[in-house]
Amino acid sequence: MKFYELSAMQRRQYYLNKGINFVDIDATELDRLDQLSENVVSKITLPLGVVQELIVNEQTYCVPMCTEEPSVVAAANHGAKFFNLAGGTKCICQRQGIYGQIICEINSQFNLVMLQNKLPNIIEAVNQKFDSLIKHGGGLRKIETFVKEDMLYLRTLVDPADAMGANKTNLILEDISQRLHKMTGISELLCAILSNYPSQFVQAKVEIPLQLVGTHLATKIAKLSRIGQVDPYRAVTNNKGIMNGVDAVLLASGNDYRAVESACGVQASIDGHYTSLSKWQIEENKLIGCLTLPLAIGVVGGSISARKDVQQSFSLLGKVNAQQLANIIASIGLANNFAALYAITSQGINAGHMKLQARNVVAQLEADHNQKKQVLNQMIANQKFTLTDAKQILELIRKQDN
Repeated sequence: MKFYELSAMQRRQYYLNKGINFVDIDATELDRLDQLSENVVSKITLPLGVVQELIVNEQTYCVPMCTEEPSVVAAANHGAKFFNLAGGTKCICQRQGIYGQIICEINSQFNLVMLQNKLPNIIEAVNQKFDSLIKHGGGLRKIETFVKEDMLYLRTLVDPADAMGANKTNLILEDISQRLHKMTGISELLCAILSNYPSQFVQAKVEIPLQLVGTHLATKIAKLSRIGQVDPYRAVTNNKGIMNGVDAVLLASGNDYRAVESACGVQASIDGHYTSLSKWQIEENKLIGCLTLPLAIGVVGGSISARKDVQQSFSLLGKVNAQQLANIIASIGLANNFAALYAITSQGINAGHMKLQARNVVAQLEADHNQKKQVLNQMIANQKFTLTDAKQILELIRKQDN
């Protein structure tokens, strides 16, 4: 029997026999996880934190964030606090659809005009076949074609309604490719698969009165933002700070953060050079921040409905559609970006980051809860955050207790 054909418990036992250390997990949970992935042998647990209040388009949300980095959640809350005082973010969401791509080899008998004349009928037939998507407001919207040398390229646009839409898009593309295969002049199908090229854009904007930030600090934030437009070393770190928040909400909501990361990477280079995804500037006594992201996300489909951990996130969010969730995600990305720029231009990034990171250091100690708490407080007081510092403080505490 092949390894992937074994039960999850059998695969786990295989490694236990080799001396591998796994976290404890009961058979029921292991079997459940085995339905979600491949070659499952154990689990990794990440904490679920929240931004307690975030105002987006005049509606207040509690936002779940899944990350092992405490400073990411703290930064999102810090940014949200300023945003809420300014009335929150204003968001515009455009969810036209997901791109798909079909590439075929063609020969001298191929007639592009003949294919283009058939496209309306193909679109109609596909939508009839996938009528469940139509019933939810989605469907195949258009097919574009062009020929380059001996290759035929078809670019489709599929509206996935409230789903991420990757699986449905691929099914539609395969159906179209089967119809094309029967046409004269098409020699071979090379691929029929969705593209993660940027689509479904969301713009989040906030206008913060200068008195909330301070004119001097706001001016420094705007200057640093301008540098990020032209300096890729600053831009990539700026964008990483944005994605800290974006990825945390994507993970919490069961969405494909890898697809979003890929699209955002392209978007940052869309004009031929790598630049910051966000912009901050001062206008009329306000610090104005704007962030535009490609967010192909959903609230149904995939593993979202099958995962209880993801469903608790939607309980926190409340009943939201894909557009509202995209607005929330972009707003969190902007909040994390603001908090990072605020920290960089004021006390420095390490002041708050290392204070929160000390928790992870203390967690490694073999000590009881009270001792760990004392160690953490002393590390913060001493402004020393290494594991060696933590062990030395713990040793002193134990000597004093004895």
